[in-house]
Amino acid sequence: MLESLGLNREEQDLYEELVSRPPVRATELADRSAALAKLVELDLVTLAGTEPPRYVVLPPDTALDVLARRRERELAAARRTMVELTVRFHGSTSRREPADLVEVLHGDQAIAQSMSRLLLGARHEVCGWDAPPYRDDPNQVNQLEIDQLRRGVAFRVIYDRRGSVDRPGRLAALIQGIADGEQARVGDVPMKLIVTDAPMAFVPFDVHATHHETALLVHDPVMVDGLAALFELYWRKAVPLATYDGQPPAADRPTATERDLLALLMSGFTDNEMAAHLGWSERTVRKHIDGMRHRLDADTRFEAGYQAVRRGWLGHRG
Repeated sequence: MLESLGLNREEQDLYEELVSRPPVRATELADRSAALAKLVELDLVTLAGTEPPRYVVLPPDTALDVLARRRERELAAARRTMVELTVRFHGSTSRREPADLVEVLHGDQAIAQSMSRLLLGARHEVCGWDAPPYRDDPNQVNQLEIDQLRRGVAFRVIYDRRGSVDRPGRLAALIQGIADGEQARVGDVPMKLIVTDAPMAFVPFDVHATHHETALLVHDPVMVDGLAALFELYWRKAVPLATYDGQPPAADRPTATERDLLALLMSGFTDNEMAAHLGWSERTVRKHIDGMRHRLDADTRFEAGYQAVRRGWLGHRG
C-alpha cells in the first residue's frame, strides 16, 4: 500500500508494526537497522531523547500526508522534465539525420519485431490499412491487438475490399475483431499502413511487391502526421463493415447464410465479390438474396437492408 510513497515491503512491515507498539529501544531493532534508518530518513519515525533513547512513530495522519505531498511534488517535477525533453526531442528533428527519422527494416523477423514495437508503443489509438501481401495467415487472431484493446487502445482499420476481405472465411475473423472492439471499414486502399500516436508509422518499401522483404518505420512526427491525415481521408470514404449481432436464429431471425450475405451486402459488395468470398456462383448469390428479400417482404435490395436493420438483424459497428 505504501510502496508509492517510497517504502519497500520490509520497511512498510516495520512501520505498521511500530505504529501499534509503544516506543522501542534501538537494541530491539538491531536486526532491522536498514529498514529503521529508511523510516527515520522519511520522517516517519524519530529518536526521542529519553533514557535510554527510544524510537517513536510520528502521527501517521501528519507524517504520511507530508510524505505524500513530497512525492506529488517529485512527480510534478518529473512531468515538467518530461515535457521539456519532449519539446527538445521534437525540436531536434530538423537537425537529425534521415536515418534517425526513417528506420529501414530488412527481413521477416525485423519487420515482425518492429510491428510489435509499433503496436505496443501506441498510447491511445492505432489506425491502419489492411492489404496484402501477408506474412502470416490473415485469418488468425492478432493477440497483441486484443491485448491493446483491453488496455483501452482504440483500433480503426480499413480492410481492402478485394485483397483483404474478398477471401473465403475472412468475414468470420473480421466479425470477431469487431466483437473485440475494433472499428472496421471496407474500402480500396493502396498498401499496408499502420499509424500510431507514439508517433510512429509503418509503410512497405515496395507497395507492389508480392512479399514485403523491406519496410520503413517512420519516426519523424511531420511525416507521421501526413500519413495520419491520409488515413483519415480514406476512412471517411470507406464503408462501415456491417455485422450481425450474434443472436441465434429464430422465427424472425436471419439464418447463418443470411447473416453472412447481409454483412457483405450492407458493406457494399457486388454479387461477383460476394460469390468469390463465399465460394458460390453469382447465380447462387442472387438466389439467396431473392429468398431473403421475399422473407423480409422487400421489393429491392435497399429495402431488404432497411428491413433487416429495422428488425434488428444487423448491428452497425465502426
